[in-house]
Amino acid sequence: MYTPCEVAVKTVLPNIRALIVKELSENYHMRQADVAKLLGISQPAVSMYIRKNRGIAIDLEKEKDVHERIIWLSERIFDGSITQEEYISKVCEICKLVRSKGLLCPLHKKYKRSLNLDACSHCLIK
Repeated sequence: MYTPCEVAVKTVLPNIRALIVKELSENYHMRQADVAKLLGISQPAVSMYIRKNRGIAIDLEKEKDVHERIIWLSERIFDGSITQEEYISKVCEICKLVRSKGLLCPLHKKYKRSLNLDACSHCLIK
């Protein structure tokens, strides 16, 4: 049985990272190598996020409140005004928001087919 956090690690977190990569490369015109260094990931990983080979299990870009937080976070990453602790906290906040909106539930169902979404409230944290 996968917990909501395990599902989020496989689906939500890669999408958050993909959207940060997109923001930094498209809106701040950063090179892939620079984005990779800033985020502590490899340049090939950045390339995969840009080509949408990673981080596509969920589309958070269409969720306005979630996307706005990712844009805000990307700005702070770009200008260097966020600490590692703040970054971790903000990513966790975004993930909690995704869960509270019920966006993780269909993905959780894919990992645990017998999960009864009508009776489950684990992802709906407040």
